[in-house]
Amino acid sequence: MKILGISFGRANGNTDILVKQALFGAREADKEATIRFINTNRMNIGRCIGCGACSTALERGKDNNCIIKDDFQALENAVREADALIVGAPVYVLQPVGQFKDFVDRFSCRHDVSAINWVLDKRKSGELPGNADDFPADRLRRRTVSYISVGGATTDNWVSMATATMHFFGFPAMMKVVGNYQANHMGTTGHPFLDEKLMSDIFQMGKETALAFGKPDEEVPYISNKQGVCPVCHQRLITLNGTTTVECPVCGIEGKLRVEGEEVFVDFYPEQQARARGTFAGLREHTVEIQSFGAICGPKIMANKEMIDKEMVRFKEFDRYIND
Repeated sequence: MKILGISFGRANGNTDILVKQALFGAREADKEATIRFINTNRMNIGRCIGCGACSTALERGKDNNCIIKDDFQALENAVREADALIVGAPVYVLQPVGQFKDFVDRFSCRHDVSAINWVLDKRKSGELPGNADDFPADRLRRRTVSYISVGGATTDNWVSMATATMHFFGFPAMMKVVGNYQANHMGTTGHPFLDEKLMSDIFQMGKETALAFGKPDEEVPYISNKQGVCPVCHQRLITLNGTTTVECPVCGIEGKLRVEGEEVFVDFYPEQQARARGTFAGLREHTVEIQSFGAICGPKIMANKEMIDKEMVRFKEFDRYIND
């Protein structure tokens, strides 16, 4: 088994320490595993430019590496080789550091299990070029992953979207989330070594992440230091829409809000949980939606092409027109 730890924090800082501690736990679970640690702090990982080249390459029968030449590809390749992952990121303002999100924006679009299977099915039927059997199998490997967010504040609301945002990395690839750990309060702890429970919990989470690889989901324990609301992602975020029907913004599933005294509960029905974003059904909903765009927008654009081209002149030559 290959286990990868990724830290988006400072070299030898708190995030590095906690990711490495989880890897020590993974080592206890598998003495023969190949374990690798990567700190991304000095890596150049630019933002996604939305060019669509990766999707186009996939539909043309090619492996869809990113056309931007920086350090992204090296990190993506390391993920592709891994069976289990520990991902850690510092939180400066509510969410993980920006480099993490830049990586996710470029990673997820080429690892969407539903989109890949849609293309492979089209190849098998002859509707798209390329041989389905030639596509790299590691794009569809079912990995396990655990997330560690690290913040200084003792108030939870300063890191409220930390591990929730980290889920964006794994759900397109249908990674099985073993643990979420929100390690805020580091500003008062001083150093991870001074919190024995933290180090013990992280060690155990790493161990369980390694042990979970290849197991049925129902046999995998879930580890977190924060009680969640959603039964799928275990996050505590809820979107209100003015009724008692609420939604998990991470999974995109609906539930019914109920209040018992001072306690609030959300009941997420099984049929909703079965279509959460990290499931094939949930991802396929999005694939079908995206594939419909061309048929809907194409005729609109062609019918109004003359007007659009005329209006776009002012926008393409904005500096000249705005100062006339």
